[in-house]
Amino acid sequence: MHQRVELRTPAAAAEQVNIAGRLERLPPSRFQVLACAVIGAAMFFDGYDLALTGLVMPSLVKVGIVSEPARAWLISLSLFAAAFGSALSGVIGDRYGRRRLFIANIAVYGVASPLCGLAPDYATLLGLRMLTMFALGMQIPTGFAYLNELTPRLSRGRFQSAVALLVNGSLPIGALVAWLVVPNLAVDDGWRALFLLSALVLPLAFAPRAVLPESPRWLASVGRLAEADDLVRDIERRLQRRGVVLAPPDVLPPPARDLGWRHLFSAGLRPRFALALLFQACHLSAIFIFSGWLPTIIAARGFDTATTFALSAATFAGGLLGPALAIVLSDRFERRRLLIAAALLGAVTGLLYPLSAAPLWLTATGLVLTTTIYFISATGFAIYLPEILPTGVRLRGMGTAALVGRIASALTPFAVSAALVRLDNPLLVVAGVGLLYGGLAVAFALLGPDTAGRSLEALERDGLAEPASATTGQGASS
Repeated sequence: MHQRVELRTPAAAAEQVNIAGRLERLPPSRFQVLACAVIGAAMFFDGYDLALTGLVMPSLVKVGIVSEPARAWLISLSLFAAAFGSALSGVIGDRYGRRRLFIANIAVYGVASPLCGLAPDYATLLGLRMLTMFALGMQIPTGFAYLNELTPRLSRGRFQSAVALLVNGSLPIGALVAWLVVPNLAVDDGWRALFLLSALVLPLAFAPRAVLPESPRWLASVGRLAEADDLVRDIERRLQRRGVVLAPPDVLPPPARDLGWRHLFSAGLRPRFALALLFQACHLSAIFIFSGWLPTIIAARGFDTATTFALSAATFAGGLLGPALAIVLSDRFERRRLLIAAALLGAVTGLLYPLSAAPLWLTATGLVLTTTIYFISATGFAIYLPEILPTGVRLRGMGTAALVGRIASALTPFAVSAALVRLDNPLLVVAGVGLLYGGLAVAFALLGPDTAGRSLEALERDGLAEPASATTGQGASS
């Protein structure tokens, strides 16, 4: 028996304010570009910091700050900290707002990550890494949910993918910087310099509200319609001053009010929430197996430090190609079908990667796999997951899914570390990535709704009020 959630009939005041309808008719403009730029720049450092774990680990072991047995603990405890940060982000962000949480996380990360570069010993480094990753755990789901609510349906994919391009582009850039810095500095200075560069993010904590406003959709979802109306009016006036003629908005219902945890388990949202949980568990584990351990896996095959960083940098170029493809494709084709195809490609490529240790083979197959992984990040994590969950529980759903995913990924270092000891061919570790994406392709096919070209409010209405159609990919296209 389906549990139905009654949506409130829009009151006259809500119809007059019509926050969602007015946001949806806004053309791509300087407002969205600036918000996208600030969110993307802040999250670039999030991706850069995630890449640091794999990039600095060989140096940390070499100088004796991290022992071989302690390496897995440093990675895993940091990921557990990120997991609980993700869970907490849902509670804070849905209650107190997107902007406040996003700015606070920039400040915490911008102090804690550079301090890692000054750590004198393992205990200090571990504590600072856990604080850094706690902030990142809150920042990543918050940033994508935040931008998702600021952008209209017809350009949502492009803006979200552009931020994902900045986040994932930090991987090859981080590998390139490591390749240039680490071999050319004293062994105890190179890894410290990589952490100290994180301080460049701090000025973004002072972004003005005109550039980075609170989400009007979130304000409407908690009943603060006057504030939401003021924000949207300000955006409309700025566009009109530049000569933009705004089309009359469609009247869309306001976001459902007073949503709680239980709604994530209602008949209509249960498949979507299950998909979010499975996505995060499979995808984050695959990312941390491949991206987090790739330099170590390559080095374990007998390559020297310079060659390891060069192969890693070439492979991580897929961090740019994947989101670039998402910018082109995500608003033109149904996103669920794109994700199924990409997950199947990831499954095949992951299984092919260990077949040869030749540098050309590793670079070619690794580049395809990395491109696929970060296309899935851009299309799935940045666009698809935020839009299938209602505004009132969007961050709680994403944060909880990220908690599950990060706990799953926190267990992978132990499995990878054990596999590297036991396997004659360390490259076989990557076959696990292929198996994870095979399972994810099935999950998208069975549980995901179609979303391209649909407003967040239409998707919310289907998930809350029409559970029978939520998993069929059918529904209104308003």
